[in-house]
Amino acid sequence: MLGQLIDSLSEPAYTGDRRCWPCTVLNAALVGLAALLIGRRWRRLGGVIVLGAGGLLIALRGYVVPYTPRFAPRLVDRLPVDVGVDHAPPAEPSDSLVATDDPNALVGVLIEAGVLTGDEMLHLDDGFAETWGREMDALRGATDGEVAAAAAAAVPYDAESTVSGERLLVAGDRDAWLSRPVAIAEAAAIEALVEAGVDRETAARAAGPLRMFLPACPDCGGPVAESTVSNCCGGTKGVYDHPDREVLACVDCEAVCYEFQPLDDAE
Repeated sequence: MLGQLIDSLSEPAYTGDRRCWPCTVLNAALVGLAALLIGRRWRRLGGVIVLGAGGLLIALRGYVVPYTPRFAPRLVDRLPVDVGVDHAPPAEPSDSLVATDDPNALVGVLIEAGVLTGDEMLHLDDGFAETWGREMDALRGATDGEVAAAAAAAVPYDAESTVSGERLLVAGDRDAWLSRPVAIAEAAAIEALVEAGVDRETAARAAGPLRMFLPACPDCGGPVAESTVSNCCGGTKGVYDHPDREVLACVDCEAVCYEFQPLDDAE
């Protein structure tokens, strides 16, 4: 009975290795304050109960205050004192090498080129998938600098590349800050599309939307699956005002390969 109760209260997505420590620290402080106030105003036993229940929920669920992941990291970062947690704001979603205003307009081009096929549901042509996979295989063992250089060489304009931390920069007509998996996927996609007869400018615009059809992780080669990530309490990539994001991610290394556009943004 007790085990079932604990299981019903547990939230593995927000605890263990996926725990967000700013959320934990903030919630612990609020529970402690509530316990102190209740203990002073009413009875000490009430404060002990609040402290114990709150601590148990934080341990099992990650936090007790609703919407904590939306505000805790920003609040902790702004405190004038060091609360003893090492928390970096989550990275922004990766750019695409070339911005695409209307991905749907590219579908006809890709179907005509034999890249996409299918009647009720589109999927990659087997031959193109093999070519794209081969191009990604060639970049998986490369250094970040080499991947960035390959991405710069693939775009249809003069571009320079550099690496800053975990981000790869391709600077030219526009600055594109890329994650390593996205840089590999799009550089390889452009070359595979050109080999399929698509002109390089169209190929560059199609490389981003094409990532939703990725057959494998660009970086490690592992399987990919649709998933949901959060910015905090276990999430890794994203922005604070979109705490939950539907993505195509690698099952093995958890790299975000493609972020699906929210329905309200697509309207």
